[in-house]
Amino acid sequence: MTGSLSNLFNPKSVAVVGASDKPGNRGGQAITYLRKFGYAGTVVPVHPSGNSVHGYEGVTSLDELEAPADVALLAVGARNVADVVTDLGRHGIGAAVVWAGGFAENGGDGVQLQTGLAEAARAAGVRLLGPNCLGLVNTGIGFCGTFASWLNTADRLLPGHISMVTQSGGLGAFAHSGAQDLGVGFRFMVSTGNEADISAVEVLEMFAEDPETHVICSYLEGTPEGPRLIRALRRARANGKDVIILKGGRSAASARAVAAHTGAMAGQARIWGDILTDVGAIQVTALEDLIEVATALVHSNHKPRLHGRRVAVMSYGGGSGVLASDLVVEAGLELPPLSADLQNTLRPLVPPIASLRNPIDLTPEAFNQDAFRAKSPDVLAELERTDEIDALLLQGGAMSRGADEAAANMSDFHDRSAKQLAIYWPAAPESARAVFRERGVRVFDNQKIAVDVLRRVVAARQAGLGAAAAPLPAEVTTVDLPVVLPGQVLGEDQVAVLLRAAGVPTLTGRLATTADDAVAAAGEAGFPVAMKVVSPRITHRAAAGLVRLRIADDEAVRGAWDSLVQGAGDAPIEGVYVQQMAPSGGIEFLVSALRDETFGPIVSVGAGGVQTELLDDVVFAPAPLDETSARRVVDRLRIAGYLAGKGQDACLGPLAAFVAALSRFSAALPWPGYVLEVNPVLATPERAVALDGLLIIEEGHA
Repeated sequence: MTGSLSNLFNPKSVAVVGASDKPGNRGGQAITYLRKFGYAGTVVPVHPSGNSVHGYEGVTSLDELEAPADVALLAVGARNVADVVTDLGRHGIGAAVVWAGGFAENGGDGVQLQTGLAEAARAAGVRLLGPNCLGLVNTGIGFCGTFASWLNTADRLLPGHISMVTQSGGLGAFAHSGAQDLGVGFRFMVSTGNEADISAVEVLEMFAEDPETHVICSYLEGTPEGPRLIRALRRARANGKDVIILKGGRSAASARAVAAHTGAMAGQARIWGDILTDVGAIQVTALEDLIEVATALVHSNHKPRLHGRRVAVMSYGGGSGVLASDLVVEAGLELPPLSADLQNTLRPLVPPIASLRNPIDLTPEAFNQDAFRAKSPDVLAELERTDEIDALLLQGGAMSRGADEAAANMSDFHDRSAKQLAIYWPAAPESARAVFRERGVRVFDNQKIAVDVLRRVVAARQAGLGAAAAPLPAEVTTVDLPVVLPGQVLGEDQVAVLLRAAGVPTLTGRLATTADDAVAAAGEAGFPVAMKVVSPRITHRAAAGLVRLRIADDEAVRGAWDSLVQGAGDAPIEGVYVQQMAPSGGIEFLVSALRDETFGPIVSVGAGGVQTELLDDVVFAPAPLDETSARRVVDRLRIAGYLAGKGQDACLGPLAAFVAALSRFSAALPWPGYVLEVNPVLATPERAVALDGLLIIEEGHA
């Protein structure tokens, strides 16, 4: 941290403007916390009365400060904030936390009030957190720039390595207190509120570089800084930090074009989800999940990348092992049988009646008998050494003896093993829990939660740092564009011209306006040809019966022309597109592009042709993409896994090249709202080529 952000997050002195001893005063409450949790910096209450507050001597105005404070906490009403911020600038105070509400969240005059505040802050050179925020906490120095009520009942402020930034102060307080209840501390908790200046994305950038932050959590409802968010999350993952995102408002649509398949499939949740997956973030859908995953990850942040999702379950009872196995499989993890060699290695270390296939049932004899209990570390050592599994789910038993010893053995495994570990032990004695707490090992009382957390952690460890790697620079491709109006639809003939100019592979073809022209166009393309009506009112032509295929000669072209024109009925037509027939074989895909309000140009790829909406198999990514990144997107399709399993995935390389080429073109399109859909794209081992295309302009030139 440097400059004003350092002053804000790691201040050596604090001015609390508007603070008093009056009950309910937010400034007074924050000063209580500063005293309670051992903040060692200078604290000065600023109030016209000049009264001291909770033992800190007060002043009547900023003029009386002996030196500029690093940060000011503003316990004043919304209409006074801008004037106070201007005064901060005059006194050399470069950062402020604005708790007051009544700004843009209220609409109307509140929007203007917030605009004025932002302008005042820029003019004064003051960085703002808020307004309408809960503030921030730095546990490392006991700095509480917050009035969060949960701190009233906290007897201490646990330091830790989890940092959270949230666009909801209440959710941040709940997460912080929930982690403390589990014995896990935060490093920072930051509530950004209305983000008149400092945004959640800027805070994420800071967390990405903070060496004491090992796990990053965030509750996000939205941001106008989508590309910057992507860069921040990639940087965090590149620095070895786990990132957990809870996204609010997942139901709002970000793509409205219903004339194309893409409009029906694209939405805020889909695009956010795919982009967060691509940058290696762990996504959760409930605050409780965020707390569970974060507190588990912070204890295993040192573990390296995993190579698979293979889990061994080790229990002390058959039924509990079976239930765990069901949960593991249902979570999408693998439960491979242990090899005969590994079972033979383990056999002398466990009771004769133990089952070693997987799940491993050691039976209660493993802890009831001293001889086998003494061999428990050797069992874990063999599971640590084997390359047959990637993770281990350990169940604790209702041990009448040896519980502390078992806890120590599990903790040793956790500390030294590269394998991921989850421990389910609802009946663990308090003495064993004390061992786990001292060693920093998370223990679960709910096995379903334990397995779900294991699933998420294994996925994060599988992604490793590779998923966060930034794509190679991909230049955009610009072409001369037609003048368009909002709501205009460009048909296949115009789209094909644009794609060819951009270097995106297409089949030979052109628009014909008469039957004779169609015959000439067929001769240029070479028989056999396909013929398709082009009309601004008809976008799904195959469903309307306005496509003819495998037309073999001039006479057939004329017959097709007549039937297509008659079939269009009263719909105005611009002509008939005559196109070279696609080669036989290959796999059909849908490749699309749109401009998202958060992330800008987006490209997508999915199952194509008649399977597009039936399979709903599509992945979104920010454009432009290089071919390596495009291949990573393609490989995330379900159909890609199916083709690979059948040995039919040779078409995926050419498909990735097509996706990259289209992404470079779409990233250069200037319209604030558009959907470009190429469906189908026929992919063979030799090449991928566009068979049809549609461009819908939702908004005109920016």
